[in-house]
Amino acid sequence: MITVLGASGNTGGRVVRRLQETGETVRAVGRDATRLAEAAAHGAEPHVADIADRAALTTALRGADAAYVLMPLDLAAPGYRAQQERVGTAIATALADAGVPRVVALSSLGAERARGTGFLETLHEQEQRLAALDARVLFLRPGLFFESFLPALDAVLATGVHHDTIDYDVALPMVATADVGDAAADALRDPDAEGVRELLGPEDLTVPEAIARLGAALGQPGLRYERPPAEVMRAVLVEVGLPPDLADENLAMNVAFNAGTVRALTGRGPATSTPTTIERWAAALPLARAAQ
Repeated sequence: MITVLGASGNTGGRVVRRLQETGETVRAVGRDATRLAEAAAHGAEPHVADIADRAALTTALRGADAAYVLMPLDLAAPGYRAQQERVGTAIATALADAGVPRVVALSSLGAERARGTGFLETLHEQEQRLAALDARVLFLRPGLFFESFLPALDAVLATGVHHDTIDYDVALPMVATADVGDAAADALRDPDAEGVRELLGPEDLTVPEAIARLGAALGQPGLRYERPPAEVMRAVLVEVGLPPDLADENLAMNVAFNAGTVRALTGRGPATSTPTTIERWAAALPLARAAQ
């Protein structure tokens, strides 16, 4: 049996579906029973648990041959660092309490660095917790998710402009969460999977390139990118509801992108490149299907 945390999310949901397709017994864990209904309809065992509840997670993980784990980002919650520490500690201790022998953990490029990466520093801390387990652990380190453009997409389509503080000429590995889920599902079925695996998408893209290609794929050519000063971007993020500490973490991560601090370490190859292009990803969005 394989336990999947975040089973109604982008990567976790994909992991559940892929494992079910191969006949694996799956325990799908999430905090909302309604959102687990799809997994249950396809044969997974739904299990409601708060991601920060050690006892509930231990119950969900007990008896598992392997587990997929992640630390979800709550964009509405203040106190990001403390919240991530609670979640990370609950997950790591529950894995130990349940004696799970194999773990596939969602992390990120840059998680090898302890400082200077904003959001990603908490993933470094979680890798340290999980590495201390008496278990075989694989860390998946993807690049920037295509899905990171979604929160601003309505505004971008309305105005024709995407704003952020990543420099114009910085090319980043960008990847679809579905491809990450596929890689995780394969790893969960591999008894020898451990160490670190980077997932880099099909190519590196600058943000201007990504926005232009996204616009063309959605039938709105001419979308463009502007990089405002960091203090302007911070004010905008806070104005739209992001807690100030999260705005600061986001800007610090972008500084690391600009400096080349967050980058692929292993290079591209069959094990690190993933197939979904930004055009293919965009074509599956509901607004793209509605326009067809």
